[in-house]
Amino acid sequence: MTLQFVIGKASVDHEESLLSELAKAQQEHPNDQFYYLVPNHIKFESEVQVLTKLAKLSGAENEAYAQSGVQVLSLTRLAWFFMKNAPAYQLPRISQAGMNMLVYQAILDHQDELKLFAGEADRPGFISLLTRQILELKTGQVSVLDLDQVAKKMTGTSADLDAKLHDLVLIYDSFEQAMTNKYVANTDLLNQLSTYLEDVDLSHAHFYFDGFSQTQFSAQEMKLLSTLMKRAAEVKIALILDQGTPTPDAVNEQSLFYQPSRTYMRLYQTARALSVPVLRDIKAITPRTTPELQQLENYWQNTATGVTSTQTETLQQPDRLQIIQADNRYAEVSRVATMIRQLVVEKGYRYRDFLIVTRHLDQYETILAPIMNAQEIPYFSDVQQSMADHPLVELIDAVFEIKRKHFQYADIMRLLKTELLIPKTGDGQYMAVDDFRDALFKTENWVLKMGYQGPRWLQKEDWPYARLQSDDLGTATSDDQATSDQINGIRRFVRDTLVPFYQKLDQVNNGREAATLLVDFMTKNGVEDRLMAWRDQAIDAGDLVQAGQPEQVWQTFCNLLDEYVTILGDRLFQSQDFLALLQAGFEGANYSQIPSTLDQVMISESGIIQMDNRKITFMIGSTDKTMPDTTLPTHLLNDQDRQKLTLPEGEYLNDDGIMTLQGEPYINYLAFMTPSERLIFTYPINAGDDDQNQISPYLSRIQKHFNLPIISHTATPQADQHDLKPYLGAKRATLRHLIQASNDSRERNVQLSPAWQYVYRVLNQGDTRTLTEKLLGSISYRNVPAQLDAEIVTGLYGSTINSSISKLEEFYRNQYAYFLKYGLKLRERDEFELSPANTGEFFHAAMDHLMKRVNAEKIDLADLDEQQINELIDDITGQILNDPKNLQYAILNSSHRMAFIKKQLIGVVRQMAVTFHKQSQYTPVRARKTEVLFGHIGAEDGLPPLVFDLPKKKQIRVRGKIDRIDTLKLPNNQYIGIVDYKSSEHTVKFNDIYEGIAMQMMTYLDVVQQNMGLIADDPDAQLAGALYLHLQNPRLKPSDIKTDVSSALLAKERYEGVLVADDDLLHGLEPKLSVSEAAKVFPFKFKKDGSASKSNSIITMAQLENLLKYTEMKITEAGDSIFSGQVDINPYKPLSGPTAMTNSPYTAIMQFDPMLPENSYRLQSAPSKADEILRQIKEEVERREVH
Repeated sequence: MTLQFVIGKASVDHEESLLSELAKAQQEHPNDQFYYLVPNHIKFESEVQVLTKLAKLSGAENEAYAQSGVQVLSLTRLAWFFMKNAPAYQLPRISQAGMNMLVYQAILDHQDELKLFAGEADRPGFISLLTRQILELKTGQVSVLDLDQVAKKMTGTSADLDAKLHDLVLIYDSFEQAMTNKYVANTDLLNQLSTYLEDVDLSHAHFYFDGFSQTQFSAQEMKLLSTLMKRAAEVKIALILDQGTPTPDAVNEQSLFYQPSRTYMRLYQTARALSVPVLRDIKAITPRTTPELQQLENYWQNTATGVTSTQTETLQQPDRLQIIQADNRYAEVSRVATMIRQLVVEKGYRYRDFLIVTRHLDQYETILAPIMNAQEIPYFSDVQQSMADHPLVELIDAVFEIKRKHFQYADIMRLLKTELLIPKTGDGQYMAVDDFRDALFKTENWVLKMGYQGPRWLQKEDWPYARLQSDDLGTATSDDQATSDQINGIRRFVRDTLVPFYQKLDQVNNGREAATLLVDFMTKNGVEDRLMAWRDQAIDAGDLVQAGQPEQVWQTFCNLLDEYVTILGDRLFQSQDFLALLQAGFEGANYSQIPSTLDQVMISESGIIQMDNRKITFMIGSTDKTMPDTTLPTHLLNDQDRQKLTLPEGEYLNDDGIMTLQGEPYINYLAFMTPSERLIFTYPINAGDDDQNQISPYLSRIQKHFNLPIISHTATPQADQHDLKPYLGAKRATLRHLIQASNDSRERNVQLSPAWQYVYRVLNQGDTRTLTEKLLGSISYRNVPAQLDAEIVTGLYGSTINSSISKLEEFYRNQYAYFLKYGLKLRERDEFELSPANTGEFFHAAMDHLMKRVNAEKIDLADLDEQQINELIDDITGQILNDPKNLQYAILNSSHRMAFIKKQLIGVVRQMAVTFHKQSQYTPVRARKTEVLFGHIGAEDGLPPLVFDLPKKKQIRVRGKIDRIDTLKLPNNQYIGIVDYKSSEHTVKFNDIYEGIAMQMMTYLDVVQQNMGLIADDPDAQLAGALYLHLQNPRLKPSDIKTDVSSALLAKERYEGVLVADDDLLHGLEPKLSVSEAAKVFPFKFKKDGSASKSNSIITMAQLENLLKYTEMKITEAGDSIFSGQVDINPYKPLSGPTAMTNSPYTAIMQFDPMLPENSYRLQSAPSKADEILRQIKEEVERREVH
């Protein structure tokens, strides 16, 4: 019955001292039992190391060594060792999630009694927070009775704390009653072990504790130690401590060793109270670290209280303590990995000699694996990985969210993309994953396009499917039918799988039935089978870490359901609470991690206890944000509450925030002392979020005291660099840096250094040769597309291009964008939105129906009154919007907002009808035809297309649809003009015609002219011009109203475009127009002499003929370029306004950069004045006709 401490600073070998004592005691008492106790985190490595050192001490280091008298255990494993057959240990073991359920049950039971927590149960994370607080009370030995007495004594101190303690006592008491004789938690084991050992003869048992310096012993652990002190032959405890502190007065809160000194004092005082002899401290004296690390240790101890040393020191071997600054985290870890690999290859180190630590690994979790794999470094990260993000958890959440939100798109896609629920084919086998993905992606695209939600997923009828393009009529094809089958197959699978489950779920009476239904649903639908298939795939791929996860997560799911049924199975089922409890359970569950090899780099966090058998430690992320750490855990009882609590002797909670932060120097000190040879600090300058890191103040002090140079490591090497050591590692990783250096060589026009040339020769042979040549070839890459060969062109376009004129306009805006869109047929995914194209289609359809009705029923709009116009428009728009074939308008019935927009759109149509009514009072021009097709579109044929024969038997056929053809009949002539409807202001711009980006109106006039006999009553009818009409419901300003509102509206709705300078035509357009008066409907004005004023809207017939011929020239030029394979990235840029790259969906593909010498805009070449453009067009037409 003795207590003895083994003390010493972290630089000395406590384990050797303990094991020497153990070996000595074993010789004296060969039949006694020895227990070497370590934290659970390092138990496996400790067991190997302890037995190895004992073999050495016994002289059997080169022989097989076995030891039955020594057990290396964690405290929980010690409980198993003694109590594995005890009745208390046979109770069901409850998980964290199960305890959450007990707390949830307690809240429900005491809902009416709770003062503060009643409304908190639904708050995310609250149940887990409350459970953790109860567990902290248990490990602190604070019983329900003790807490109740404390609460009563503190009544009136703080209303908030009174309510909190009142509720906590109720929940804690209910929790304990539910646990008693039914379950056992890990937090109960030590108390049970203490009680159990009271009746066990331990007089021949020796207990050695090592590795418990980083955190304080909990009150439960102190109770166990008290029992061992009383009952065991001896208890020896190793503490990283400079000197013994037997009394409270000896404990200095400002000391670096405050934490272990407090532990020493508590143990010492406990032993004295139990009359257990405390033997003289054993001083561990064998150095474990190099002199340089001991210098660091001494400096750190002397300045831990904040007192800085004015004297500096020099290290005998400066490389034992280094500081590396990197550009960013990726460069930082790359440098560390490179150094590790070089040290292994060149200096004979093993991977297990290295430790990489940082305060919080989550900042590095996405970059560690790829870098380590690229350097071919085996590694093991001992930070626990939560199951919360596993697809099974996502599946469960989605299943319940689909029901709660009634089949919303996002939840359904979440469910299906887990790939744990997959439909079966006709032969009863599960669909191949690739086929399922193809069907799912097509379904998602269609759902996004059509906005299918809720009941649309449940309907009996199949969803209609047809590709709706702007240049066809949605004619169904065999491909469309196959896609429709895929889409509706997914829809039926969702409906037929989930609806029966939800119907049964609505019938359940309690949690037991719900849990049974859920696991049955998962099993019958192959979820478990899919998980096991994933396991087998990972095993086949040799990924043992991934292979273990599917089984573990499924087992956790089953365990959670078992606990739920046991605890809450007889209660009324609440789906949201059930889901929250499951999610909390998965969040608290971690994957079991087993190192795949013994020789691997250890990656961990500095706040976790580490083995002291590493030779070199890299402390990455040594910035002011993490060293010292300023983040604190959240507790239900906050710091202010803890300071007010006065607990009985022997009961205590975890330290408050202030004490935790005061322990940062000690935590980092232990990390500093983990290696035996070298300590290397690294930190990134760039934080990755547009923020800059600063060097840690701890590290800054160290750097200044030892005059350490800060080694700067840039992410990318330079071409003429001779020292390549920071960039040389595994071949694949080194190749990355060779590419960077080669690129620098090209950009700065400098030659690669001889060192880089040697690296190139090494990499350009063997298994890396092909990859090296390929990647180096990318450096000379220029962002210039290669011209397509004839075979590819024919495969893309055939020998005849059937094209709308708008497509050819796109060719002139950017050849490469045309190739992507119409050659490769790449396009953005359609979404359920009211696009400008949808709005335009609606307006066009409404105008078409209106004019056709007017012509068919021989209605003159000038004769209609307001009511008749409104009735006519209501009938027309109703036909369009209610036609089930018009899928693109379904969005207008999808929400109240869309209903309002629909009303606005109908209002525009109504206003345009009124406009036509007013215009018809001023002009005899009438619509002759609307939506006039030319060429083959979809399943329809119209007027003959414009056909242009090209060299090598190629042909381009222009097709399209003319919105409206108007006619003006005069006594001596008939004039035919065209009208194009637009949703925004437009006018004919000659410079755009010249550049080829606005050929539509001239093309339409060309069609009319070539088919005049089929359009007009008089085959000799003349062209009147081409006009735009802005479809709008105009907004007027006070300044717009000169006489009356009606006139102001008419002025806003005037046609814009070009008219032929023909006196008969112009006077016939508005017969009542006076001289010197601007036309009310058309874009012209008469001068005093009765002739038309000069403007860009009036051109001669000869000029119009030149425009038509020039447009034909541009069409043939486009055809020649397309068939010759031209795919230049040449986006058009006008003198002002947006370029062809503005809002282009292909910017990511084209990677157009005007700063690159090979990338440049095609600038506007047309003159700025209309007369000059028309003259230049004339000259080019005449030049072409001559040739």
